[in-house]
Amino acid sequence: MSSRKRKAPCAVLATTASATVAAASKISLSPPTGVRWVSPHSGARDQQGRLKTFKDAPSHFKPNLAPAQMLGNGMHGGIYWNPKGGKPGINYPRSKFPDGIPGVSIDEFPKEWFEGVPEELYLSRRYSTSHNCYGVKSGLDQAGWETSGWIHPCDPRGWTQWYFRFYNGRRLEGGEDERQIARWNGVAGEKGRWKSNLIAKCAAAGKNFDDVTVSPVVRQTLLHWAYELCAADFQKGAKRVASHGAAYVPRAQLASVMNPAAVKEEEAQAAAAAEAQAKARDKRARRRG
Repeated sequence: MSSRKRKAPCAVLATTASATVAAASKISLSPPTGVRWVSPHSGARDQQGRLKTFKDAPSHFKPNLAPAQMLGNGMHGGIYWNPKGGKPGINYPRSKFPDGIPGVSIDEFPKEWFEGVPEELYLSRRYSTSHNCYGVKSGLDQAGWETSGWIHPCDPRGWTQWYFRFYNGRRLEGGEDERQIARWNGVAGEKGRWKSNLIAKCAAAGKNFDDVTVSPVVRQTLLHWAYELCAADFQKGAKRVASHGAAYVPRAQLASVMNPAAVKEEEAQAAAAAEAQAKARDKRARRRG
């Protein structure tokens, strides 16, 4: 644990700029009611090499990449921690914020996170796929994050910034931590859509979980969410895919890996639903007649 005194940028933003930014982007999120600090994550891992879970977070919150790993692997086109990196978005136009997005800085984090990591991987001015781990573009830009309503003024760069701060010991009162953990769960949790998507694609292609030729875009997306598919999660997830399928993967592509009984049951349910809809349409037609 670092003895260096940590800054609390969230408290500053919440009292100076959050109201203006929220109004500009029409974000309905309320500012946190308080900020407290706990000991940073130790970086300890279990016997399988997975990052140990946070003691004060729900048990289902299981990111397995530490900030230093995310930085070293290459994420967000290399621009993430440059306040002027990439397109400015909507909340912080260059005309009003010539120095870039306020509250975006590496100064608040332990220096050892960045040791040995080329600055181009996190302080670049322009986005480049060559700075990404899998050499592909993944995700929306700053404006896309803001207009989607995902950005809280407290963490203007989004989920990854929130995670770096959460890992470093910052805790927000008022529900923001819970919101961000829920977002992670929807992406990379046990039933997370992108985690399941990658598992399904590996299974359908008959390739290993760590074969980087299988959907590098999804792998890059998961990296941004502090997650990398591992053998244990693949084995467990493949069983779920066999019975339930996966998000954004057509069932026809999963025919070779899905449980025939599960497929028949789903087909029967779909047929029953279609029949019910047809009867409802006929009933409405008779009423109109």
